[in-house]
Amino acid sequence: MTQILDSSRERVDKLIEEIEKALMEIELSEEAFQWAQNDNDAVDLAIARKEAAIQHFDFLIKQAKKVGLKLDRKQLIEKILKA
Repeated sequence: MTQILDSSRERVDKLIEEIEKALMEIELSEEAFQWAQNDNDAVDLAIARKEAAIQHFDFLIKQAKKVGLKLDRKQLIEKILKA
């Protein structure tokens, strides 16, 4: 029983870590967009990168809800924007 709880806790910890990485990727994609403003191809790539990062983040939030984690997307985004 303890092993199952440890495994479950490890999964939750990994999920939280992945959510934090996804938020960081959203921030990095914003920075890429800022650098790419004079190059149409770079702008398109930055937009695609940000869209992918947001989709990944949304997927992870859905997974977190499935395992019972209470996460507020707005608070998470505000956290990363303040960093």
